[in-house]
Amino acid sequence: MTYLIALGCALLSGAAFYSSTGLGSFWPLAWLAPIPVLWLAFKEARGWTVFFAALAAAVLGGLNLLVGYAADFPPPVLAVLAPAAILLPALLFALAVMGARLVAQRVSPPAAIAAFAALWTAFDYLLSSLGPNGAALSPAYSQVGMPYLIQGASIFGVWVVSFVLGFFAAGIAMAVATRRAAPAVLAAALLLADGAYGLWRISTAPATASVLVGLAADDALIAKRFQADETSALAVVEAYAGAGRELTANGANLLVVPERVAVLEPAWRGEAMANLETVAHIGHATLVIGFDERGAERRNGAVIFFANGAPPQTYFKRHLVPGLERAFVPGTASFMLADRTGIAICKDMDFPAMLRRDAVLEPTLYAVPAWDFGKDRWWHARLAIMRGVENGFSVARAANDGLLTLSDAYGRVLAEKPSRPGGMVTLLGVLPRGPGHTLYARVGDAFAWVAAALAVLLLGVALAAPKRTQSTI
Repeated sequence: MTYLIALGCALLSGAAFYSSTGLGSFWPLAWLAPIPVLWLAFKEARGWTVFFAALAAAVLGGLNLLVGYAADFPPPVLAVLAPAAILLPALLFALAVMGARLVAQRVSPPAAIAAFAALWTAFDYLLSSLGPNGAALSPAYSQVGMPYLIQGASIFGVWVVSFVLGFFAAGIAMAVATRRAAPAVLAAALLLADGAYGLWRISTAPATASVLVGLAADDALIAKRFQADETSALAVVEAYAGAGRELTANGANLLVVPERVAVLEPAWRGEAMANLETVAHIGHATLVIGFDERGAERRNGAVIFFANGAPPQTYFKRHLVPGLERAFVPGTASFMLADRTGIAICKDMDFPAMLRRDAVLEPTLYAVPAWDFGKDRWWHARLAIMRGVENGFSVARAANDGLLTLSDAYGRVLAEKPSRPGGMVTLLGVLPRGPGHTLYARVGDAFAWVAAALAVLLLGVALAAPKRTQSTI
């Protein structure tokens, strides 16, 4: 019976994780996902039973990544993806559950609740610091669909969202396991405080200058981006130049086009540049467009064209997709326009530490050319939106095989359209600039370190104390 109960807990948690985190999008389930396996842990099931139930639940939840990318990634890349993006986070989640179980047995129920939240947050931070995907795997992104619940990221980063998620789940699980209301009241109080702060921050947001932004993407042109010939490249450039002319005719003063729309060789670079310079100059707009730059080195670059006719400049992507972009040389420098518009490319936005370093310049808006993989379109857009909340900037993101998205500095999606293979998709919208500064931009990842210290302290106390209870199931 114990094993059947454990299996049921694993399946319930796994299904909730699958539907809410990673490529899942039903954000309310993220609050409930850890509860079944935590209840099992707090009911004093045998250690290995709890460990494998928690591990299985997290693996089941992570399988949505494998399902989502199976058609796009070659087997060698998937072989790397599975351990790094599914098994390792699942192992860390299981260890967090086991740590909370130990603290519950030897210290107290309130300490166990805090221990799980602290451990899950510390492991989230550890994974983001050491892994090749930055903070992309954090459960916190599940809440981007409810902006009122992510405003704490402006103070303590994405880590505080993970902490509140973990604290709430552990509190409810403890209340059910012990049949006492106090843990649930404590969990609900923290959640309500988090939501109240979010409501206050958004409702008191100051008025800021706005930009009329035009985004464009055409999935029908994706095949041409791999063809290193002049005809293909110039055809793509002309297609996006035409979209740019249409958007500027409607008043757009910032244009953002996806990542790596075409191969740019020295032989036809001049003609491509001239066409796009004309669009920016005549349209009185800044144009940001991504290219596969080939010269002495192969780079993933975003070329910036200016309304005043100044020579174009290029930002190079700093974080490349493991396996798929191994032929590219990464960039090393940030890029900020005079009007405090920052430039980043797709996966760059997965790395909070890098964007926080850029935030020293107080960007108020980021233009982000991107290229997604269809099924991950909302998930990957969420990461960029969270960076804006953390650092106080709005985001204009244009992705092939993804979404055209305008989001403000408070995580609210103001306009959105999916790209499609049937032709050019454009989006024109007013985007308020963000304040350009937050407390998180100044204090950095201090909260993650505090969570790690709390986890170590509680585990140390638990290991030094005698066991208080015996297994009951």
